[in-house]
Amino acid sequence: MPCAPSCCPYCPDRPERHWIKWSFYCRYAAGAAEKIKVQRYRCGFTRRTFSLLPDGLLPYHHAHAAGMLADLQALFVAEQPTSRWARRNDAARTTLRRLKARAAAMLLRLRLPGQEGALAPAAFLERLIAFGADRIAAIFRAWKELEPKHSIVGCYAR
Repeated sequence: MPCAPSCCPYCPDRPERHWIKWSFYCRYAAGAAEKIKVQRYRCGFTRRTFSLLPDGLLPYHHAHAAGMLADLQALFVAEQPTSRWARRNDAARTTLRRLKARAAAMLLRLRLPGQEGALAPAAFLERLIAFGADRIAAIFRAWKELEPKHSIVGCYAR
């Protein structure tokens, strides 16, 4: 489902809408046999483009956010060994190790609503999962616009 930005990631302090639609690009969505179109936007001040991925999609990943959260929950919260989780889910061990290392660094920079300071990855994921699916989707939508450089939320600048 396409979504439109409510602010520009390059200049979020400007209240007026100053970006325009600027073409699109195609990408595969997980489980889709055909490509989907993702709208690109262009900032009128910086002249740079950005895109906002549909809910559930992650940049540079073929997996949906729900699948990624399930993997992270198993690796951090349930403390599943990487090799066992890779065998069960038909994934490469090195891919899961890389995911775990990147997520550990990235989760320290994200903050849950009403949270001060950083949490360890396991504690962060436990609190996030406790919110429930609808609230997680709303949090991810808000993160897309507030923290566009974090790839877990699905918005990135070009």
